[in-house]
Amino acid sequence: MIKYLTQNLFKLLLIFTYYLGVSFNQPQFSPCASWTSDAITFANYIVNGSLPVTVFVDTNNTVYVTLEARNRVLVWLEGGGTITRNISAGLVNPWGLFVTDNGDIYVDNESAYKRVDKWVLNATNSVAVMNTTGQCYSLFVDINNTLYCSTNDKYTVVKMSLNSGSNIVTLAAGNGTLGGGPYMLNEPNGIFVDDEFTLYVADCGNSRVQLFKPGQLNGSTVQVSGIYGSLSLRCPTAVWLDGNGYLFIVELGSNRILGSGPTGFRCLVGCSETSGSASYQFNSPRSLAFDSYGNMFVADTNNGRIQKFFLATNSCGKYD
Repeated sequence: MIKYLTQNLFKLLLIFTYYLGVSFNQPQFSPCASWTSDAITFANYIVNGSLPVTVFVDTNNTVYVTLEARNRVLVWLEGGGTITRNISAGLVNPWGLFVTDNGDIYVDNESAYKRVDKWVLNATNSVAVMNTTGQCYSLFVDINNTLYCSTNDKYTVVKMSLNSGSNIVTLAAGNGTLGGGPYMLNEPNGIFVDDEFTLYVADCGNSRVQLFKPGQLNGSTVQVSGIYGSLSLRCPTAVWLDGNGYLFIVELGSNRILGSGPTGFRCLVGCSETSGSASYQFNSPRSLAFDSYGNMFVADTNNGRIQKFFLATNSCGKYD
């Protein structure tokens, strides 16, 4: 009995430790979850024309956005329309962005300095934490405190431990040669690492999503099909997993967001697949994030805005 209690206490401790270290929201969506087809514009009056690329929402529902053309990161507190932080010192054309649970902000700064910078909470200056050879279109920090960078123009995903202090950068995916083989990438964009250290890559140039198991450089392609057959991806730029393991994909080429479920993938928003500036349209979306309520934020890059789609339903029926 004591042994049983000890084992279960240990399991609970592991679960608690895992969730304590996660800085982003992973709502548990049902297979039938839906969002409003028309979005509200969360931000555009200061973002307009400045190419918002990455949107990140932390567990306090603070919103962070990289503005590639204005060389800065903007921060809004939950539900507020007022910018609470404007990070710009030394930034040149930032893309990738990730915020850890202690408030540290990691930002791509490769365009001029070939590195990833870190701003600690309330700091006015950054410190360089990772040297890169290509621009980090996406950044991710896993639960082992390993920093990942997708180097779009070098056709790789690289990683570095933030705990070791060695600054050694190693390959996580891709061999540095443009191609469509299982061990190759073509303009990798968004990345996501789950709690089992499986790496998902939005392989934009190959119009596919690649999955890499821990320690494996030979990837497999996620089969994107629905109840009516295969769905053709066109330059996916971001991937995200919810709390139930369902995969969400941002498609730049088709201006839409797809989501998976037990019966396959389906279109969630932007389903007209036409580029535009209406509330139900995108123009080259780049990334997405969820707040703790399940609402979806999308960086609608070429429209210069952040769109917010409210969670409409999260149920498949009366008794589920």
